[in-house]
Amino acid sequence: MITKPNLPSTYEPYQHLTLCSNHLIGGGHLIQIGGSLPLLIGKGAIPQVWLQAPTDPSGKVFASLVSASVAAHPAVSVSTDDGALLVYAGGQLVLRVRQTNDQEAEVEALDLRPIGFNIYGDRKSLNAGGMLMSDNTVAGGGTFLAFGGG
Repeated sequence: MITKPNLPSTYEPYQHLTLCSNHLIGGGHLIQIGGSLPLLIGKGAIPQVWLQAPTDPSGKVFASLVSASVAAHPAVSVSTDDGALLVYAGGQLVLRVRQTNDQEAEVEALDLRPIGFNIYGDRKSLNAGGMLMSDNTVAGGGTFLAFGGG
């Protein structure tokens, strides 16, 4: 399970990451569920993605689906298209992210519902658990969305 004290050794956050029109500046984390970080997007020749999904009803046990932009589960595929990294779970697009320069990337599409999270969005807005967000900014290494204790 990926947590703040247990980040992958090759993970390096972008200086500016746009998540469905919302901005994470200065590093930080996109989503935290309890103590787990189910989605990391870091720098690389193409964006480096780590994605985990809950494996039990409590949501406390996670399985790796993607590790450093390589599928780690048979139901998941990772590909590139016109410079964007795409992640599919069960044939459904769950993530489309594009690096705009070596310090910035943009999540153009996100739909984590197929892997058990009610979080989805596009370039205009992000919907997380019924809360609609657009054009927000988190700076200084914080966490954009945090659910549960941890």
